[in-house]
Amino acid sequence: MLLNLHLLPAIAALAVVYFHTTSEAGLNLPVNIGGHGVDVFFVISGFIIAYIGARTPDRFFVRRLIRVVPFYWAATLVVFGAAALAPHLLRTTRADAVQLLCSLFFIPRETSYAGTVPTLVLGWSLNYEMYFYVVFALALASAPRRAPIVCSVAIAAIAMTIGVSGVSHPSVRFYARPLVFEFTFGVGVYYLFAAAERHLEWLAARPSLRWVLWSVALGAVAAIGVEEYHATFGLPRFLVAGVPALLLVLSALLLERAYGVSASSPAVFLVGESSYILYLIHPYVIYGLMRTTGVHRAALTWPATIGLVLGLMAASTIAAIAIHLWFERPIIAALRRRWLTSGTARPSRSRPVARRGRPDDSDRRRRAIRRPRPAAAQGD
Repeated sequence: MLLNLHLLPAIAALAVVYFHTTSEAGLNLPVNIGGHGVDVFFVISGFIIAYIGARTPDRFFVRRLIRVVPFYWAATLVVFGAAALAPHLLRTTRADAVQLLCSLFFIPRETSYAGTVPTLVLGWSLNYEMYFYVVFALALASAPRRAPIVCSVAIAAIAMTIGVSGVSHPSVRFYARPLVFEFTFGVGVYYLFAAAERHLEWLAARPSLRWVLWSVALGAVAAIGVEEYHATFGLPRFLVAGVPALLLVLSALLLERAYGVSASSPAVFLVGESSYILYLIHPYVIYGLMRTTGVHRAALTWPATIGLVLGLMAASTIAAIAIHLWFERPIIAALRRRWLTSGTARPSRSRPVARRGRPDDSDRRRRAIRRPRPAAAQGD
């Protein structure tokens, strides 16, 4: 298990939460950054898919559907119901049945009221995720050993082909946005990480490199914040945000694998596990609380404003953790038992009598079967 793959999504999700809390639609504060945490998510996703797909390719697409679909569908239906029953609560969402179906099946569709934003507003990024899963699954079927490379080449080729074709349909142009290249950056992190794993002794013998990696990681975080504050300096976002995100993810993984620097806190682990939900629900928590209380219209001192920002971020995080523990995790566990372990041999309830004081072979086998195997990476 790579523990920093829980730390990084937690940081990225909280950065996006801060962005929406302080944005023009929120408290409208002068320091409004964090939206490019999405770029970090895309790079992490590219790495995880390559890492999992290359090492445990069995039922890859089914496993990804089980991880992503249950909560997304549930949240989408809840928002659609709110739009139908209380439309005044939502600004850019309508009870559009066609849009609902497109949202549930991860099909980007442009509307006059929300552009290509689906029913669940931040679901646009999941449309990219599902696209990546489909392409990677096809790559696994056609070239299992080279699936990450084949997938990356296909995504780049599709984007460039659409770009030069002159196609103007928004549902097609959606897949030509430069953000798709950040998935390929994540695949690149996978290959660099795999190469470094073959030289761990060499890295461990050079402790000074630990500080180089720390500098790269912190510098990457600073670079993402600065470029976002300055609106990418007029340069392509996938370069000025995507490349630092690549360096951040790679350095964090190498710090853990080569030098044992990892976030082992249970709290960090839990927030990382809940980061998917936190990312999707936080606009509704933040803006719902603000509109209900009217606090965004009050004249607040700076200490009160800071407290309010932290309070809104904490409320979103607590809500996400609660949903993860009491809704998402039980459903995913049930679906995995149903679709991923069907047909697996189960240990017999009967066993031969063991000699007193020594466990017999059936005891050892039973313990081995019951012992949970750690997941290779978050999201498996």
